[in-house]
Amino acid sequence: MTTPEKILQQYWGYTDFRPPQKKIINTVMQQKDTVAVLPTGGGKSIIYQVAGLTLGGISLVISPLIALIEDQVNNLQNKGIKAVGLTGNLSFKEQERLLDNVQYGGGKFIYLSPERLQNQYILNRLANMPVQLIAIDEAHCISEWGHDFRPAYLKLDLLREVFPETPVLALTATAKNRVIDDIINYLKLHKPVVFKQSVFRKNIAYKVIIENEKLHYIGQNLNKNETAVIYVNTRKQTYKYAEYLSQLGFATGYFHGGLNLEQKQQMLNDWLQNKTRIMVATTAFGMGIDKPDVRKVYHFNLPLSIENYIQESGRAGRDGQMSEAILLVSSDEIKYFQQKIDRLLPPVKTIHKVYKALYNHFYIGEGGGKDALHNLDFYRFCQRFKLDCRQSLQSIQILDSEGIIKYIETKKYYHSLQILPTPVQIRHYIENRRYGYRLLDHLVRNHTEILHLNTKIFPEKIARKTEIPYNRILQTLKELHNRKIINYQASGDYQQILFLKPRDEYIFKQHQKNIQKRLDLKKEQLRWVWQYANNTQQCRSRLLATYFEEKKTENCGICDICLQQKNKPDENETIRKILELLQNNCLNKHELSKHFSTPIDKTLDFLLEQKKIIFTAQFKYCLAG
Repeated sequence: MTTPEKILQQYWGYTDFRPPQKKIINTVMQQKDTVAVLPTGGGKSIIYQVAGLTLGGISLVISPLIALIEDQVNNLQNKGIKAVGLTGNLSFKEQERLLDNVQYGGGKFIYLSPERLQNQYILNRLANMPVQLIAIDEAHCISEWGHDFRPAYLKLDLLREVFPETPVLALTATAKNRVIDDIINYLKLHKPVVFKQSVFRKNIAYKVIIENEKLHYIGQNLNKNETAVIYVNTRKQTYKYAEYLSQLGFATGYFHGGLNLEQKQQMLNDWLQNKTRIMVATTAFGMGIDKPDVRKVYHFNLPLSIENYIQESGRAGRDGQMSEAILLVSSDEIKYFQQKIDRLLPPVKTIHKVYKALYNHFYIGEGGGKDALHNLDFYRFCQRFKLDCRQSLQSIQILDSEGIIKYIETKKYYHSLQILPTPVQIRHYIENRRYGYRLLDHLVRNHTEILHLNTKIFPEKIARKTEIPYNRILQTLKELHNRKIINYQASGDYQQILFLKPRDEYIFKQHQKNIQKRLDLKKEQLRWVWQYANNTQQCRSRLLATYFEEKKTENCGICDICLQQKNKPDENETIRKILELLQNNCLNKHELSKHFSTPIDKTLDFLLEQKKIIFTAQFKYCLAG
């Protein structure tokens, strides 16, 4: 008889489960609906994968992220387990082929996004399959009180109608009690068993460092033989900071959502194999990544929520060894945090303005636009309607989360175009040797479908065949597009807007109350981030436990607050030692800090106020006089 232990040993090479994995699997095996809230690194995927293989038949896995789906499918396939992912812009034939492979080829797992389940063809196909388990990953997305609400999750209760007897396993890393209640109610779970572990792991020390020269600090405190992740906000920062650390001798890689699949895989493999040790990345990095020996996770910027911070920090220390989660905060970030909240969260009137501007931008009138897909030149859009780009992006994301529009960020790896005039008109245009005629003539002769369809082209090949310089080809294509001779799309990053609902002021008013509730929730989440970063008295684990409604009575003993209280030095002794160190040399803060076990920022500020020391243009402290 196949048992969970045998499957774990066969495919994963482990001899035993971590608590409470076995209990959760046993509950699912008893055909009971289950909610599992386990911290990042708690082995959630193994739970539903082992349970699914033990139950037999087919398991449906609902996940919100394409990257995570692809990662999980690849991992299973590498283990010899049949799995498919219904992701991307699959054609009908591709969908049919993949579903046939599972249904008739003994497949075990079907991964798909919640949006895919709105496709009636897919739902009908699934209804005729022996589905033995339904796993809902990132289940907090079903709740408006969760940190990553997705409207499509609210429609997952239809799975209960199609598979009334199939057990449902809902998993997430972080969930407050009201989020758990929403998961149970919206998924229509039958008397579910709830497992909720603490979000904390005893081997992670949470620390907040007030530091204006963050990059210099990281360079001074990283060990070249240890593995670390540095989370930053922008793609530009990943390149810039990785280059800086490389120049210091660190084996460094970078990762962000704009890299193509081959680049992502190369960066990830180099890091997993320790060819690089430090990964500078946006939040696109980390989902499904299970590297056990990450010793430090740095956050270069304040996170948008405590939930995000905990999940990203939880990628440290998965081998059980002592590790650190370090949030670097500049004095200005603390000082001007309220202004940042105001910039990040547009008022409802701004969201309404962006809503109207989107429909106007694509010339969509009242009652029109439903199911229309448009390419969006975001910066041109903001310029045209004199909109603040940051607040406009936030507004678009909120409209997306409300299910009014779908905001799609994609990378196009090829150039494409379609010729707009009729064949007769374009031939007349070419014969009269008008602008770009040589290029157009080549395109028409070599791509007959280009007169009727949007067609892939390769400017490098065209340049070789026509002997027209590559840059001139690109310039000509853009100009022909502006003259409306062709509809041209260059390769690169693209944004698209799919209008899910028609233009209707009444529809927006229906959503207005919910939008305000969402803004209030985000403000509350950001205030907690500020409170966490600004905290100087309470154990960080206990403060975070309060946020997650956990009962934690003991201090962790390893966070920066606990260590300061343990080793609180005599203030006069600190002053004496600083003045002694500066007796013969001027030193920067990092050189001074090496001599102390706790931060000396306040002591330095005190000595500056008392004019005992001065701060030079070279960022060094010297004795006054």
